[in-house]
Amino acid sequence: MVVTGHWIDSCWNLQKRVLSFINIPPPRGGLQISDAIFKWMKEWGIENKVFTITFDNASNGLREIEDIISNIRESVEYVNRSEARRMQFTECVQQLQLKDKRLIRDCKTRWNSTFEMLSCALKFKEVFQMFKNMITFMVAALKKKNGIKLKRFAHCWRLFRQPHTSFQQLASKMKEKFDKYWGDCNLLMAIAAVLDPTKKMLAIEFCFPKLYSEIDASKHISKVKEIINSLYEKYVVEETNKGVPHPSESESFGSSSVKRNQQSSVYSWDDFDDYCAKVETSETKRSELVDYLEKGRLKKNEIPKIFSCLEWWKMNRMQYPILSKMAADILAIPVSSVASEATFSTGTRVIDSYCSSLSPDTVQALLCGGD
Repeated sequence: MVVTGHWIDSCWNLQKRVLSFINIPPPRGGLQISDAIFKWMKEWGIENKVFTITFDNASNGLREIEDIISNIRESVEYVNRSEARRMQFTECVQQLQLKDKRLIRDCKTRWNSTFEMLSCALKFKEVFQMFKNMITFMVAALKKKNGIKLKRFAHCWRLFRQPHTSFQQLASKMKEKFDKYWGDCNLLMAIAAVLDPTKKMLAIEFCFPKLYSEIDASKHISKVKEIINSLYEKYVVEETNKGVPHPSESESFGSSSVKRNQQSSVYSWDDFDDYCAKVETSETKRSELVDYLEKGRLKKNEIPKIFSCLEWWKMNRMQYPILSKMAADILAIPVSSVASEATFSTGTRVIDSYCSSLSPDTVQALLCGGD
């Protein structure tokens, strides 16, 4: 299990690092996974600093064409397994004057790498025809019937318009999975949009009526306002508590005050006006959140050509010391697990079964060290 950390550093740059590559022996249930994650957080000393955890627990949904994928995967492995076969394959590529030179092997648990493998295999269809005497199962996979089926899949964005039954089923499952995560109001994404100074609350008020019914849109907008206010108040309380003296400090302060009062019974009102000014100012001062939301968003003519939301918060962190901390936490959350998967999904870096004799500790050292 790979654990990738995402955070915004003190210079307001978004950072991403592979922090751990954990070997989890079976059974790999929720309890074992949560224990492994907590142990890892304790090792790094960040068990009290983690804001959100994003899990990748979705199946890739490619069972509808599993037989085709399996045939192509075996064919790719067959070619790459032998130096002589790779050379013969390259010769065929050169004869056919193809731009692409090499095959891509996928990672079975990563649908995006499987997509890359299938797309690449389609480009080499004629090459595999020249290999038909050696690779009979590739011919079966790319014969006319399955070739058309595979081609439809590779152009996956067209699937929703294809009349083919198997792809209608596949598209329906994809849509069902999509709606599971995105069908309802995603509060954190909405709050992240509000924390974009070019959007603010207007983004929610503009988008929600287009996404939901009138009643649901109004309900979701109110919910976003409620949650962002509640979350901000938690940050205010946390900052306030940082300034509260330790009990020992309070006792020390109290005892010294008593001694001073015993030494002098004369009370001075000279500082009273200063005290009142501080209290009255703090009572009438608007919260950072209200101030941020009530100020107009950045207009098009005010936005530089190269605009960074994080750079804006960096420049305005003195004006919004508490709200900027909240923004840093929320804007660091990855929108999906793809950023983490990218560490392992590149076709050229997948470790196959013939090169996987490294111990888990060694693999972790290589991956974390390389990142």
